[in-house]
Amino acid sequence: MLSDSANPTPPNLIQADSIEAAILPPPPQVSPQASIGEALRLMNSLKECAIGTARTASSLPVPPPLDGNPSPNPSPSPRFSPYSDSTYLHLTMGCIVVVEQGVLQGILTERDIVRLACGALDLEKTAISTVMTQPVLSLTREEMTDLFVVYNLLRRHQIRHLPIVDRSGRVEGIVTLSSLRHNLSKSYFLRFRQVWEVMTSKVVTVLPTDSLAAVAQRLFTYNISCVVVVQPAPQSSAPRSQQIPVGIVTERDILQLKALELDFLKLQVQDVMSTPLAVVRATDGLEVVQEMMQVRRVRRLVVTTPDGVLVGIITETNLTKVLDPLELYGIVEILQKQVFNLTKSRNRLLASRNFDLEEAFQRQEFRLVYQPQLNLEKNRIAGAEALIRWNSKDRGPIPPAEFIPWAEQTYFIVKLGYWILRTACEQAQSWCRLGLGEITVAVNVSSHQLMDPYFVDRTVAIVRETGLPPHCLKLELTESVLVDNLSAAAEQFQRLQEASIQIAIDDFGTGYASLSYLQYFSFDILKIDRSFVHHIDQNYRNQAIVASILRLAHQLNFQVIAEGVETEAERQLLQAQGCPCIQGYGFSRPLEVDDFIQFVQHYRDSA
Repeated sequence: MLSDSANPTPPNLIQADSIEAAILPPPPQVSPQASIGEALRLMNSLKECAIGTARTASSLPVPPPLDGNPSPNPSPSPRFSPYSDSTYLHLTMGCIVVVEQGVLQGILTERDIVRLACGALDLEKTAISTVMTQPVLSLTREEMTDLFVVYNLLRRHQIRHLPIVDRSGRVEGIVTLSSLRHNLSKSYFLRFRQVWEVMTSKVVTVLPTDSLAAVAQRLFTYNISCVVVVQPAPQSSAPRSQQIPVGIVTERDILQLKALELDFLKLQVQDVMSTPLAVVRATDGLEVVQEMMQVRRVRRLVVTTPDGVLVGIITETNLTKVLDPLELYGIVEILQKQVFNLTKSRNRLLASRNFDLEEAFQRQEFRLVYQPQLNLEKNRIAGAEALIRWNSKDRGPIPPAEFIPWAEQTYFIVKLGYWILRTACEQAQSWCRLGLGEITVAVNVSSHQLMDPYFVDRTVAIVRETGLPPHCLKLELTESVLVDNLSAAAEQFQRLQEASIQIAIDDFGTGYASLSYLQYFSFDILKIDRSFVHHIDQNYRNQAIVASILRLAHQLNFQVIAEGVETEAERQLLQAQGCPCIQGYGFSRPLEVDDFIQFVQHYRDSA
């Protein structure tokens, strides 16, 4: 997203939004020791019960349209709520929060209930603390400078609920994806965009005669919020080659039926599915989707062809994937920059074909420089990030952005990575012998390195051979590295941390960021990306996002380093927010070995 200074937000956009209107009353609260059964009943009591009307709707005879296909715009569903908008949003927030001594500890959502419905747990004997989702991302009211702060957090971290807390962590309210969408003007979503651009085309389906247990299992297995009930198209010979949607079953239905303690194996889908459906076409505009969701008070719409054949589904979450509305005002500049970058990348790739990395390696043309990291709490240099440089005898200095992608593509990065690792460890141990004390060294790791079956063994061997204390080595990985192989990465992390080597996630919040990573992986350090730090003293949204990350890291006992600190104002604001460590050109540029030694000695003496 372009910075605020480059693309000032039109005043009428922000002023038109009601921040307070998006904040719903606090969800029901339970203690971690409460049973799941108690939480289930509490969550269900908050909702309007829709099962009866759903069954009534499915049992009523519906006259078929003249063409024999489902109507693209059916009459309003019997499930339409008689409540006001704000009351309806509160009744359907779909979560409860777990608190201890009033402080937020975790959250339990409809999706968690579906997961539990598929298990064999004794709901009355199992404590919520064993199944609740934690950590919980939250904001204070002061950090809600506008709705785009919430919008970005929900989108980046793929969540539906954002508790609003006071400074002590007590829940004062909650913002949901529904309440946010309800209070964002539909003009915020890109005009001239169509349903097919953002819809989910791979739809999980069931037949009317399938059991409800099969529905719950599909929701859990595919981690989705609904399944579409279909029947084969009359002209289709293959049972499911073309499907006509006739109903839908959601997470909310599963929650209500679970609370009624009904037998999921005996209940058939046709007994509880919601029908008639709200349907749109793939070529409809997104403003049609927004308006239909608003009027019908639904979170998802089925997408069909003109003949009524199922082609996809579009949900609230799909709408959040549309470009940030702020980018509309710089769209021309964005496109121009993309064209420029593509041209530059093409030229760089053509030139890189002539790179002989192996020959450069043999000539010892690579070297490392080190960027100091400052511990703000203790006002001392605590570490350094090792960065690769290449000074070619034939071409002169070549930026890492040009040769690293080529090293990745040719797998030379594995050999180069082990050299970087050994050189950095030797250098850190050398600093210790010179009397600079223990200075941790951070080394970037690529996906190819991480997937090397010998990576952990060789890394531990290098640390042992160089004599560096294992806790002085930090391995930095970007979020994109994690998605290549989640299970293998988790296993590698565990083995490295058992050897006391620290793991840092770099550029946090800019790639595939999801809170599930923080649950799945055991990190030691979060590095806040420079895009959140740039002009943070002037950007209230970034202040709120950084404050939320810092609070989350504190709850998880993570260390935090803010990257890209370039000004004294940025440094002071980060220090005031409680950020423990920074690095960036505002403190020091990457330094050659001798310059780094002098810098550390001078800073230590002056401090």
